[in-house]
Amino acid sequence: MNTWKWAVAGMSVWLGCASSQPPPPPPVQVRAPVSEVAPAEAPPAEVPPAPGCPAGTPIELSSCSQHGLRCTYAASPECGTLWECYLGQWYVRARGSCSSQFEGVCPRKAGEVPEGVPARSGVTCLYPEGLVCAYRAEPNQQVCSGVARAIPPPAAPTYRCEAPGPAACELGGFQQGGACEPDGVSCGAPCCGLGAVCVQGEWQLEMRPCPP
Repeated sequence: MNTWKWAVAGMSVWLGCASSQPPPPPPVQVRAPVSEVAPAEAPPAEVPPAPGCPAGTPIELSSCSQHGLRCTYAASPECGTLWECYLGQWYVRARGSCSSQFEGVCPRKAGEVPEGVPARSGVTCLYPEGLVCAYRAEPNQQVCSGVARAIPPPAAPTYRCEAPGPAACELGGFQQGGACEPDGVSCGAPCCGLGAVCVQGEWQLEMRPCPP
């Protein structure tokens, strides 16, 4: 503020010139009640592996001791791996899609169908209980009969959740006398073709005839 002093009839008069607009008040901070503040959504945590499983993802063909043990490692259902211990070694039995195209697509629970995903997308979802969910065509059941039958056309794929089949039947071919486990597992053609049975840890091949 500027001031001037004037002498009028023996009196001192002070005149001042101040700004026409007062200074703005200090800002007031308003805090919302704690109950109204939404907590930040935590990112999905990786589900701990099943008892007996390694803490981290195994290395392909590294040693293991518990036959048939299956371990799922996945931070989300759409990206991860399912491993199985077979004949003392770790094998990958299934893989998730692990693609940015399917990020967040898989439901959190097995059995629920993904939304907005076409049946022929190829999306694969893994779950800790050892289930692999994907769109699959229902396989045509082979009819064990000596009578020739027409092969029906393939069915449209449907979203299904299944555990991988026996490692003995799906991890490569079987040879006479080759190692296998567990005893009693049967692979190959149910009839009209070559099959194999695991007997005392070795494959026993057999030609299975067609019924009349």
